[in-house]
Amino acid sequence: MYQPILLYSWSKKVAKAFAPLSKPQSYVLAACSFGIIRAQRCTLGRIAERLCSLGKADSVERRLQRFLANPRIGLEPGCRCLAGWVLSSLVFGGKTLVLLVDETSLGEHLKVMAVCLAYRGRAIPLAWWCYHQEHYPMKSIELIDTLLGWVAPSLPVGCRVLVEVDRGLGCSPALAKKLRGRGFDYLVRVTKQMRLRLANKQEVQIGSLVQGPGQQWSGPVEAFGSEHWESCWAMIYWGPGHQEPWLLLASWAEAPARGYGWRMWEELAFRDFKSYGWHWHRSRVWEPEHANRLWLAMALAYAWTISLGTQAVQAQAVRKEVTRGKTIRRSLVVLGIRVLRRAGKLRRHIVTFFDFLFLPGDLPESVVQ
Repeated sequence: MYQPILLYSWSKKVAKAFAPLSKPQSYVLAACSFGIIRAQRCTLGRIAERLCSLGKADSVERRLQRFLANPRIGLEPGCRCLAGWVLSSLVFGGKTLVLLVDETSLGEHLKVMAVCLAYRGRAIPLAWWCYHQEHYPMKSIELIDTLLGWVAPSLPVGCRVLVEVDRGLGCSPALAKKLRGRGFDYLVRVTKQMRLRLANKQEVQIGSLVQGPGQQWSGPVEAFGSEHWESCWAMIYWGPGHQEPWLLLASWAEAPARGYGWRMWEELAFRDFKSYGWHWHRSRVWEPEHANRLWLAMALAYAWTISLGTQAVQAQAVRKEVTRGKTIRRSLVVLGIRVLRRAGKLRRHIVTFFDFLFLPGDLPESVVQ
């Protein structure tokens, strides 16, 4: 009996945040995201079974299918609305905000380029684009810049934005130019063959500057080749026990080399979307446009669970109900799912149960430095 009340309150918040959607569209989006959390699946049949208050499971599933197939629900407006809601809910102290950019795939069916907000051991998707492996919507650098353009208007005024990219894309001078043009700093990983020009004008390969584990090197350089020399900062960190070093280039000399480890949080988020959390690999939604709308529901569900998990850590009464001991052994996603399952008992202890609240500054593993 409590499910209709929760869904009604959640749908009111979603309708406000996703103003471009019609009331029926925003309601189905809210219901789909709510059902994903309850089912811990993004398979439409499993979601429908968890939304019994909306009618028969087969009818609800068909309603969800129509939502995914609706061309009037655009990708760009959806990403802009979600990014605006997430970033406006971030209690931000005017420090550095980290955006993670990476591509993931769903077997042979789909690939996704995503821009995510690094947050306490996870990454919240803000903008993405699904496509078939052999049909990129545009060149990869243009795609990244497009997604960043959807996020940019919602970024806190005056903040420093640090974009982290892996070596598959980090070696591109075009990407560095795009990021500079937006006023963003970058911390990118490059291959060992990347040529640098040192302060003494000597040209070397970045991989030749360290020889083994435990060694580090940093200094001002010029990078990206004879036609695209750009002044930046090179950092090499070869941690003990690691098979190879991090070879990094940064536009910001104070960027911490170990901070590149934040990029791994996006891998954990992708894992949550796939086999560990929402089981995206079982969705059987292979059409890119449909997958974009499914991602909208999954990303919305993900942001809500992380918000609830954040507040569970903050509120002692809630924390006692969803974990044990003083050490937090579960991710914010797991804690958020547990909070929603016990909503009838815990709702009164959560300040903003149906709205987002992200508190990175004073929590463990904070991304804001």
